[in-house]
Order: sequence, then C-alpha cells, then structure tokens
Amino acid sequence: MKKTILAGSLVACTLAPIALFPVGMELPTDISQKAKPATIKVLVSKQKEKIFLEIKGHHFVYNPLNELLLSEESSTKHKVSTGDRGLNWGDLFPGIFQIRIVPADSQSTILVDGIEYRGCVEIYDLKGKLYAVNEVDIERYLKSIMTAQFTADLDEEVMDAVAITARTNAYYLVSRKSEAYWHVDSQDVGYQGYAVTLQNLDIDRAINNTRHMVMLYKGAPFPTTWTKDSAGKTADYATIFRKDVRTPHGVDSPFAAHDREKHAWVFSISKKDLAKALGAVKVSEFDLYQDDKSQKVYGARLKDSDNVLQFDFTKLQSALGAARLKSNDFTVEVNDDQLVFKGFGEGNSVGLCLFSASAMADKGHKAPKILASFFPETKLENIPSFDGKAIALKTSASPSK
Repeated sequence: MKKTILAGSLVACTLAPIALFPVGMELPTDISQKAKPATIKVLVSKQKEKIFLEIKGHHFVYNPLNELLLSEESSTKHKVSTGDRGLNWGDLFPGIFQIRIVPADSQSTILVDGIEYRGCVEIYDLKGKLYAVNEVDIERYLKSIMTAQFTADLDEEVMDAVAITARTNAYYLVSRKSEAYWHVDSQDVGYQGYAVTLQNLDIDRAINNTRHMVMLYKGAPFPTTWTKDSAGKTADYATIFRKDVRTPHGVDSPFAAHDREKHAWVFSISKKDLAKALGAVKVSEFDLYQDDKSQKVYGARLKDSDNVLQFDFTKLQSALGAARLKSNDFTVEVNDDQLVFKGFGEGNSVGLCLFSASAMADKGHKAPKILASFFPETKLENIPSFDGKAIALKTSASPSK
C-alpha cells in the first residue's frame, strides 16, 4: 500500500484504513539530508512532456520544498506527467509539482528515460515542462565525467593532479549562487550516469586516492580545468573565458616551452569557407583578441558587408574544428583569398598543462608539487562535506506554475 503525507496530514492512496501519526510525533523528513557527503546536482533531462522513471529497490519519495515524506515503496516504474492538479507518477500527487526520490539503501538505483543513476533524483514541473535532476556525490560524478574525457594512459601522479583539478572545479560549481535547481547540465560536462563508472580503473584509482582533496585559492574553490599542451605558458581562467571570478594567475611552463617548436601546427581556410563556418556572408576583416600576458587568443571579430560578429575561443574552435584549430596559441595571416592559422600546442592553455605535468612526473615530482607549479598561491584541503564550509548549497526559489 502506498502512503502519502501532505501538509502534515496522512492521506491514503487506497481504501484501506491508515492510522494517523500520534500527536506531537515528528513527521518523517528527507533522510538523505542528514550526514550527507559533498554532492552536486546535475540536470539530466529537460523540457519534457513525460519522463519514464524506474526505481530498482526500496525508496522514499519526498517533497523537496519542505523535505516531508510523500511515500515509501519498493521497486516501481511509471511515466511521470504533469498537469494543473500536480505531478502524476502512477498516482497523483495533488497540488505538488516537485518530487525527490531517495534510495533507501546503497543497492537501489534510479533510471531516468533508461539511463541509470546513483544518488537521488528530483523531478520538477517548471512552467509546464518536466526537468529531472540527479543529486550525486561528487566522487561518483567525477568518475563519470572523467571516464568520458580520458582514454589515453597518464602517469599516476598526473592523473591524481587531474582528479584534484576536476574536483576543485566541481566544488566551485556547487558554490555558485544560482536560482536554478541544478549546478550543471549533463550535456555540458559529459555526465552519463552510473553505467560509465568503473570503465577506467586508472581514473577510479586516482579519484579514490585523492578522495575529497580540493585546491583552495583565497580560501575558496575556484573554476579551473586542464589543457593538453600549453606550448610554454598558461593563461588566466578569467581572461580566456571572460568570467568575473578569482582564480590563480597563469604561469610559465618550461617543459612545454622547450618543445614548443616540435608541437607547431598550421592550417589554411578560404575566406568563403570561414564565412560559412561562422555564419557570415563574407569576410571583410578578421581580427583576434589576445591576452597581453600570455598572448593566448580569447576571442575573434569578423566583419562582413553589414555586420560585425564576435566569437569567444571556444565557439571559434567548435566552428572550425578542434582537429584544425588545436589551441588558442596562434596567429592568422592573410594570403590572397586564404587565411593561414599558425599555432602551437593543444587546448585552451588554462590550468594544468598535461604535457609539462607528465614531464615533471617523469622526474619524480608528486601531484601536490605539480599542482603548486600550475596553481600558485593555492593550498590543498580535505573537504568531505560542505557542513561548516563557506559554500552555499541551497536556494530560496520555488518551482513556478
């Protein structure tokens, strides 16, 4: 039998009699909010009319706005729909437009439209459309996103440094103040749920080996990433990504600088093809925006007959292809109707340079030393949860109807 608690009273979804809670008894509230580890909320489905939701194992359903228990069930699967009366998942939740599914034990899993997730799942009706959010511990989240990004083997110390870098960025994503019900979109970070975890044992080892270790800059986690080959110098995150954030400044990367010429690249493209790739009519002028300190490109401006179009480096690389525009360390020359891109290295030149980190590891340097070289004025700290830390986790917003 399914039991539902609404506004402090017990409502039966069947005709069988149910005893009310004794007067003064504390109503059951969300067990997952107690002694919880550091978690991140990932948007895994959005703007849907219906979402197929299957739970394997014992689970609870709560109202995430007040954390009150709505139901307790064993394995079940139904399509979630919504309407003016509330969410419907096998049964109607009258007047409720958001639910939170919490596994009762470590063996229970949740499938959203056929993709398996660990942790909790929240379903929201936002302006008549359904959104699904997976709240998962950050350690498991890292195993999913890093498995999708790393196929080649790296030295263990380098992989440990990458794991700490990725975790630092995840903690930063959680710390941002936002009115949204999630911290990151799965499509933006390559999050594929539980199924891809444990497919790369090197990544699994690195995350377990550095568990809960985070870099702090001026007492807080910060946005960061890694680059395959900085070609001799890294750039500030804030400059390249045009963000008003506090991050460590870029640094010289001697190992990458030594082999800079070995990692040169060049490609040509006609003005006509460039205009087509960037959605312009023609190319009258093409200019680059460069960081004064590192000389890395953070944007470009294209003038055609009537318009001026501007692109950050990420969009420019996406339009031209990462196989051709390998890095943001480049210049452009005009040769008749051709534009010739000449550059060095690979990646966005921000954060940890994997080429130099590998060279340092070969010389016996450990992950903390490698990180200190690329993230000056930072310190490592073990942060297993956000309790007592200066990291905002909750928002005051409510789902809109």
